[in-house]
Amino acid sequence: MGRNELTCEQATELIGAYLDDDLPTETRRRLDAHCLRCQACAYEAHSLRITKERLRGDAGEIIASDSFRARTLRALYADNAHVAPDSEPVQSEPTQYVLLLREVL
Repeated sequence: MGRNELTCEQATELIGAYLDDDLPTETRRRLDAHCLRCQACAYEAHSLRITKERLRGDAGEIIASDSFRARTLRALYADNAHVAPDSEPVQSEPTQYVLLLREVL
């Protein structure tokens, strides 16, 4: 392996930033070259690209379950007593929240 060639471990760490177009030109070039030689890393990059596209385009609404919300609030209050010191304790049947994934990404 040449001095400028990436290892699979290095390439895997860079794939997310690569797909977000957050890499310097030279690093991007090195990752491109690595993926041309390495089928496993090329597959990893392609799979992540497809996953990101699907999450951005087709997910629609994700509804957080009541139990998820209750667990999250219990943990929040347990770890941060100052957040809601006078609030009511978390009930077993909290209201449901809808998360719009497109707005998050």
